[in-house]
Amino acid sequence: SERKEDSMYHDAERRKEAAEINASLYALRECVRFRRMQREAALYPDQKGPHVHVPYRSSQLTRVLMECFVKEEARMAVIATVSPNPTDTEHSITTLRTACMISGRDKDCRETKEDVPEILTQIQATRMVAPVHWTNEDVIEWLMKVRKGTFSHLVDNIPSSINGRALVRLTEVMLANICGDKQLGIQVYDAIRREIAKVDEYMSQRRQEARECATRAKSRQYG
Repeated sequence: SERKEDSMYHDAERRKEAAEINASLYALRECVRFRRMQREAALYPDQKGPHVHVPYRSSQLTRVLMECFVKEEARMAVIATVSPNPTDTEHSITTLRTACMISGRDKDCRETKEDVPEILTQIQATRMVAPVHWTNEDVIEWLMKVRKGTFSHLVDNIPSSINGRALVRLTEVMLANICGDKQLGIQVYDAIRREIAKVDEYMSQRRQEARECATRAKSRQYG
């Protein structure tokens, strides 16, 4: 479902559509929850309790799925999809909370929080981008800065069609033709390879630190 903050810039039609979608998803969630309560009540017929009715008439969506809620032989499964992207953390947490609530295991679920180690923010202040993903502007900026501006005079020789993907595919001979000098072409070629290796090492270090962080979190959870 969409939060209010996510749809604040939508037009009236989009907001109405989002509200209808959210209402249908809420009705579906409640039907699944009541269906689970109904099955639990059937397992203990000796324990008297209120009759559990699945409110499948709450929306068009749940009406279409009516047989899933009224037939005894029907089977349902809930799959909670989460995202590794930090910007989606709040959505992922909400999804997991909903899955726990629907399954009736919300009392067994708990949240743990951990601050990101400072080392992850100190490795590099800016995000490193692999050369293969550079734009033409990134290529120009790199040439201006690498080796203290040694290649800055080559900026005028770089066609606007040369982006990072095209740059890393250039051979020493091709770079020599662009640079107008064989030795200079070799130097640019070597500099590009060192940049690729630096980014690979950086990403490998980040992945290792992420694994170590996950290991520490698991040890605290099960220790």
